[in-house]
Amino acid sequence: MTAAGERACANCGHELPESFCSHCGQSDRHYARSLGSVVLEFLREMFELDSRLFRTLRLLFFKPGSLTREFSRNRRVSFVSPVRLYIFASFLFFLLLSLFGNFGEEAVIRIDDDREDAVTQPSDAVAPSPTEERLAAFRASLPPEQRRKAGDMLRRPEGSIGRQLILAAAGENFAEWNWIERFIAVAVVDILHDPSVIRQRLLANMPIAMFFVLPVLGVVLAIFHFRKKKRFYVEHLVFAIHIQTFAFLVYAIALLLPDEGLGGLIRVGCLLIPYPYFIIALRRYYENGWVLSVAKSVGVYVLYSLVLLPAFVISVFVTG
Repeated sequence: MTAAGERACANCGHELPESFCSHCGQSDRHYARSLGSVVLEFLREMFELDSRLFRTLRLLFFKPGSLTREFSRNRRVSFVSPVRLYIFASFLFFLLLSLFGNFGEEAVIRIDDDREDAVTQPSDAVAPSPTEERLAAFRASLPPEQRRKAGDMLRRPEGSIGRQLILAAAGENFAEWNWIERFIAVAVVDILHDPSVIRQRLLANMPIAMFFVLPVLGVVLAIFHFRKKKRFYVEHLVFAIHIQTFAFLVYAIALLLPDEGLGGLIRVGCLLIPYPYFIIALRRYYENGWVLSVAKSVGVYVLYSLVLLPAFVISVFVTG
């Protein structure tokens, strides 16, 4: 029980000397108030919209590598945590990409144009048709949704890409395909039936893929700097998180800019700046010379791309 004049925790009834109860940990905030103030407080807690955010962004944008250096010096309370900052930047970038990005549309138009032009193409380019039994067996082996899509593509004009590939696949013994080949076949049916699924799956899967591939960048950085003064893997990982966060934020800015005039020039600059930023950050954080920093940046980019590019491809084939 609390003495007269002392504040009590609304949750457990114990004395509440400061903002948080020392017994149960609940804060003294009361949410039975106007919606506006609750929303503002939620945003502040979610994204730490206070001096820490501006201090963090100042170092992140204008002093490459310095934010990670502060983390390695255990100066963390003055800055937004790397994971929370990354999640915020990733959410912002992919949200804007879904709203303003037009990637994949040219590919969709190109495939559709090929399908339409197929009506006038000579029939000698068309693969031999399989027997009705093989075609029926192939369609029966597909999941119900892909079976329907395969039927739609078979009704398309002679020589269309989708129709030709369905006939070619049906001409083989689908029952003998392994699970990887079956997985790819199902995904190809989805993509050729409606190429817009490329965009949909990238938007749905890439944030998760990027998050799980990010530790690989930390490993690559550790490999290239194992002879430097001893650093723990988590330090390389935080550096990778800060680099990717910067790229997300800069690309998000680029999405908001117009394609023409000064906005177009700034957009091009936003798309190009992450690489020189990476070199400067490498030099500042790992304390290498310029030549060595450039050489290591090329090596890191090459090795990381060997993992990142397959992640993009897998994101297209994985269903939501």
